[in-house]
Amino acid sequence: MLMSSFLIQQKTEVEEYIAKAAFIYNFTKFVEWEKPETNGGTTFIIGILGDSPIHKHLLDLAANKTINNKKIEIVKCNSTMASTCKCQILFVPTTITNKDFKDFLSELTTKNVLIISERKGFLDQGSAINFLIIERRIKFEINMGSLNKSNIKASSQLLKLASTVQY
Repeated sequence: MLMSSFLIQQKTEVEEYIAKAAFIYNFTKFVEWEKPETNGGTTFIIGILGDSPIHKHLLDLAANKTINNKKIEIVKCNSTMASTCKCQILFVPTTITNKDFKDFLSELTTKNVLIISERKGFLDQGSAINFLIIERRIKFEINMGSLNKSNIKASSQLLKLASTVQY
């Protein structure tokens, strides 16, 4: 019985990260980067800070999709080397501590990055979009100040879908 409980929980986590990967991909349809990509525009780069189960699901998505007719590349970013993390979207998993997140943001040299997190409190620390689980459903909240600071505009459609929008 314990094993079947674990399998159900494991399946739920897999489904959660498949859904979050799909959300991240779909966010690109509702946001606009004001500055051109820093990588020459040949690929759209999604970074993951540290380790996360979402990595595999983003790789699966990248194998079959494009963003603005650009190939998607998934890169792993090191929490101690923010200046080397060149991406248009950065996913920050729950495995990253509050201190590591603050330190990373203070070192981040590229301001044109959509930061998406999944830890309570990260929205107040600089994340633009933060995932929440409410009543077993994935929701998200948006920080307009962080979007503006990153030179990223969100469509009104995306703002309507958010569970909370901070101004």
